[in-house]
Amino acid sequence: MSAEHPRLDEEEVLLAFSVEPTHDRATLERYLNQYPEHALALVDCSIELMMDASHSGEEVQISSDQVVDQAWQQFQAAIGSAQGTAALANPFAQLQPTAFKSVARKLDISNLFLIRVRERAIDASTIPRRFVQKLAAELGATTDAVSAYLRSPPTMTTSLSFRSNVKPEVAAQISFDQAVETSQLKPAQKEALQALRD
Repeated sequence: MSAEHPRLDEEEVLLAFSVEPTHDRATLERYLNQYPEHALALVDCSIELMMDASHSGEEVQISSDQVVDQAWQQFQAAIGSAQGTAALANPFAQLQPTAFKSVARKLDISNLFLIRVRERAIDASTIPRRFVQKLAAELGATTDAVSAYLRSPPTMTTSLSFRSNVKPEVAAQISFDQAVETSQLKPAQKEALQALRD
């Protein structure tokens, strides 16, 4: 934009930015320098465009479950490479969203409960061994491998917003009983899980 053109409003700036051929750092910095009053909106737009960039060339529209699964796999790969080869194998890593939901159905638990297990939000010492055995069988892993994974430190909750006003932190672990009571389980599901206690 040259100086003789009138200032663009936020929507016009975001539209202009979104149609740029590339959305790299240099492009973002150029827009931030030209339109500092729209900095927050430009940064948000840039993040959204980066998240969508991997799907821009696809002709077939993919489901939101597939998008979430791809993002999760990329995150897990990044975490795994950052932690090196000593990192424990994640028995959930290869599950597609539909397979994840299928495991929850077969175990007769809610998706929320299984998410808490996957993210190690439940203190492993409180999880009944019979539940771990059933989970391992559904995941096609050994009981020892699943136990080792569940005993490793908890991960960041995947549902945390990237627009959070505070630095996201790993939540404190809860007991198996607390998870049973707060994971949107039906009474029969709660009873079945309580019956697995050692």
